[in-house]
Amino acid sequence: MVEMGLIGTMLFVLLLGIVDMGQVLFLQQAMVERARSAARWGSVTDPTNSVAIQNMVLYLQSTKPANGGASFGLTPTMVNVSTADAGTNNYRLVVQISGYSFTVLSPYLAGSYKGAPISVSVPLGLYH
Repeated sequence: MVEMGLIGTMLFVLLLGIVDMGQVLFLQQAMVERARSAARWGSVTDPTNSVAIQNMVLYLQSTKPANGGASFGLTPTMVNVSTADAGTNNYRLVVQISGYSFTVLSPYLAGSYKGAPISVSVPLGLYH
């Protein structure tokens, strides 16, 4: 019974760590995918329409929906859309996501943490 208690506790902590790591990886990949798809959408439609590109990151559509609920707790201040070097061959669209957070449940690490900033750049110089 004592051995099962010790092993069970260690197993539970290990499984909780695996779940936490999976959550962090899922959130990171979801943010990268949102930034990538919004940058691609913006490069194909109108790279200068930063509000529509920001809405693509927040709501997965170019306009703000009636309910206005962005997923993953993103807010407009967390998404930055810019174009750099307009009129040159280095012209590009940059979508950045920063300030998003995630919660860790593992013992000794429990708390809310900020995710690493994500930046996606799409070259436009040869196309626009």
